[in-house]
Amino acid sequence: MVSRRRHSLTLRSSFAALAAIGLALGASAARAAGWQYYDPECPIALGPSKTMKFVTMQPKKSIERICDALPEAGPSVIALDAPDPELREMNWDIRVLHDVDGADGEMVFRLPTEKHRNGMVNFDHDFAAAGKYVLLARLTSDDGAKEYVGRHRFTVGLLNNKELYGYVFFACFFVAIGAFVALRKRGEAKNAALTPPPQ
Repeated sequence: MVSRRRHSLTLRSSFAALAAIGLALGASAARAAGWQYYDPECPIALGPSKTMKFVTMQPKKSIERICDALPEAGPSVIALDAPDPELREMNWDIRVLHDVDGADGEMVFRLPTEKHRNGMVNFDHDFAAAGKYVLLARLTSDDGAKEYVGRHRFTVGLLNNKELYGYVFFACFFVAIGAFVALRKRGEAKNAALTPPPQ
């Protein structure tokens, strides 16, 4: 009887440990996939010394802010923030292009070139098709003497490798739980069969 109780406690401890590990790794996988507020202000390098913050979202579907992987095609919002005073006095040329194997492809959207003295701009764009895209930001001074260029690559409606690994992990985790429960039931049935009936 003591052996059976000890076996049950061991199984419970193992199950709790497995669940804790699964939750921890699952959260890590979700962060890697970019499906939550892991870092909503993704920096775009504008040369060696300047940066601009990028974030995108699909408010009709979720308030979740995303850096690099919009889950579906459709209406989206892109927001840019450049707190540097010098950048606020420059002319912003903002475009969205197709990303063709890491190279700039056909343009799908362009904002009118103008200054944004508050350092912020956001705009709507309806992504008609899933694919790889790149945001191109080119900021120039009035006299053309200075120019800062940055790119931020992101996907729309695609399953990237990080997300794939996350889904594979969750599938393996639930299979492991199912196998654990089955083994536990089999062990309990075996112990019950070996336990002599009460006299």
